[in-house]
Amino acid sequence: MSTTEVDTNAAFKKVLFERLNFYFEKNQLSKKGNWEMTLKVTFALAWWIGSYVLLLAYDWNYTQFFFLYLFQGLGQIFMFLNIAHDANHNSISNKKIVNKVLSYVLDACGISSYMWRIMHNKGHHAVMNVYGDDEGIFAHGIFRFSPHAEWKWMHQFQHLYVFPMYGITTLDFLFVKDFEYLFFNNNKHVEDVKHPLREWITIIGSKILYLFYMIGIPVIVLHFSLWQVLIAFVVTHLIMGLAAAWIIQTAHLLDINEFPETRYDLDFVDHIFATTTDYATRSRIANFICGGLNHHVVHHIFPQVAHTHYPKLTKIVRDTAAEFGVEYRENRYMYQAMAHHLKLLKLLGKPPVSMTSQNFAKDNNASVS
Repeated sequence: MSTTEVDTNAAFKKVLFERLNFYFEKNQLSKKGNWEMTLKVTFALAWWIGSYVLLLAYDWNYTQFFFLYLFQGLGQIFMFLNIAHDANHNSISNKKIVNKVLSYVLDACGISSYMWRIMHNKGHHAVMNVYGDDEGIFAHGIFRFSPHAEWKWMHQFQHLYVFPMYGITTLDFLFVKDFEYLFFNNNKHVEDVKHPLREWITIIGSKILYLFYMIGIPVIVLHFSLWQVLIAFVVTHLIMGLAAAWIIQTAHLLDINEFPETRYDLDFVDHIFATTTDYATRSRIANFICGGLNHHVVHHIFPQVAHTHYPKLTKIVRDTAAEFGVEYRENRYMYQAMAHHLKLLKLLGKPPVSMTSQNFAKDNNASVS
C-alpha cells in the first residue's frame, strides 16, 4: 500500500467514526435501545409467551397443534435475533441488569447465553474468518469454510448437504455444543476457563426446563403421544435452524470475502471490511426480522449499539466508503448473499490448490450491487 493509500485509509477511518458518533450527538440519541427496540422486545416476548399459552389453551387437533407449535418456534428465533443477540452485547440498555435479564431468553430456549457470550464475543468478533480462531468457521470438519482448513473428500458435496445440515443448527446448540464446551473445554477460547458452578446449574437446568415445557407439558396437558410431539419438535427445530443459519452465515462466509491467515494481518476496521458483506439493508422486512445481522459491517464496528440504529448508520458507512473510494460490499437482496455462500462452499469443496484469501474476491465484485 502506497503512502497516499495509507493516508486515505487513515482519513477514511477518522471521518467514518466522527460521522457515526455525530449521528447520535446531532439527534440527541442514546446508542442503546430506542422506542423501536422497546417495541421489538415487547413484540418478541408477546409472540413467544402468547403463542405458548395459545398452544395449551384449547383442545386442538394434531394438525392445528403442529402449526401452532411451529409458530411458537419461529417466535423463539425472532427472540434470538432481536433480543438475545443485542442483550448479550449489552446494547439494549445502559443498565447492565436489563441486558443480563433479557440475555436469559436464550437460556429459556435451551441455549446457554453464558457460553454464547464467550464463543461469540471472544471467538468471533475480533477474529472473523480466521481459521482456528473464528468459532463460526470450525464446523467440526463437516464443512470447509476457509481455504486454510483441511480438505476432505466429502466437502465436494458440501454445497448440497448444506441444506439438511443447516437444519440442525439449533439442535446442535441444544444437545451438543454447549455440553462440549462445558464438559470438555474443547475450543481454544474456553480451554483455560473454569466455568462457575452457577453456570453449570443454569446450562443443565435450562435445557431440562426447555425440553419439559416443549415436549413434556404438551404430552401431559394435550394428551398427544410422545412421538407426535417429538415430530413437531424436530420439524420445528429444523426450520428454526435453517432460518438462523442462513441469516447468520450470509454475512461472512461468501466467495467475495477474504479469509486472513491471522487476526493480525489487517487492522480492526480493515478486517471488518475485508471479511464482511452486508445484505438486504434497504429491506424493511429484513431489517425487522434479522435483528441487524444484515447490517453486519456496522454491527462489527459498533457491537454495543442497539440494532435498531443500524439502517441509518449503514447509510453513513456506505456513503463515507464511496466518498473515500473504500470498498464496501453489499448484496442488495438476500438471495444474492445465499448464492455467494453456496459459491464459496462449491469452490472450497474442490480439491485445494495454492490460493490466497483474495482469490475469492477478485473476480466477483461486479456481481455485488
